[in-house]
Amino acid sequence: MRDTVVIGDVHGCGEELSKMFQRLNRFGRDCRIVLIGDLLTKGPRPDLVVEEILAQERAGRRIELVCGNHEERAIMALRRAGAHGEAKGLPPRLAEMVDILADADLLTEATELIERAMQTPFLRGRNPMWTAVHGGVDPLLGFARTPQRTRMTLKSAPNEADWWWQYNGNDGLLVVGHKPLSRPLILRRPDGRAVVAAIDTGCVYGGFLTAYRIGSDRLLMIKSAQRRLFSFRRRTSRRPIDSAWQAASAVPVRTLVR
Repeated sequence: MRDTVVIGDVHGCGEELSKMFQRLNRFGRDCRIVLIGDLLTKGPRPDLVVEEILAQERAGRRIELVCGNHEERAIMALRRAGAHGEAKGLPPRLAEMVDILADADLLTEATELIERAMQTPFLRGRNPMWTAVHGGVDPLLGFARTPQRTRMTLKSAPNEADWWWQYNGNDGLLVVGHKPLSRPLILRRPDGRAVVAAIDTGCVYGGFLTAYRIGSDRLLMIKSAQRRLFSFRRRTSRRPIDSAWQAASAVPVRTLVR
């Protein structure tokens, strides 16, 4: 059976994405790959992100793109820049992204990828039932009633418990990014089945690029080549006393590239 691999927030980290694809190729080329949003902004190699996605698709890989909250910013910048890549007046990070893509002659391809991602607010599958969505869901509303913008942007305030601790599991496994953590977090039912996989591990901030293989219930991690911008030891998600989950546990991890 074809496995689905969901990759956390890439944020322009093309070198790390390239290494992730290389390692995934060792597991066979028939797995379905889902990139969970925030593809091009912030990081140093948005051009390589575009090149790697296109190269994988030309080689026959099935790659699907889910919309993150940064896709809207990226498409705004790309459209304002136009065919000639005019970055004047853009915020510094977006201007840098446009300049890099323009120098690589990839403005059109980058725009097409971002537009494609924006058409897919989430993806769903079965066996087990799962949903890949960038931010998460309001646990009081459930997935169907949570507004799409909330699904893309949901993040706890400082000293506030993360939404996943109150999620009841009725919508199946949720694979999410958006909030950078020091390590990927897997929440499980008493029988061991995963109900939440939070896999943004801050690659652009010097952490890891993390992927979760849904069918085999495994994590794959690529160490970031970026400068560490803050202490990841403090980037954790503390379990509140009233949480419905008895434990948070990590599935077996393969750190494929150090």
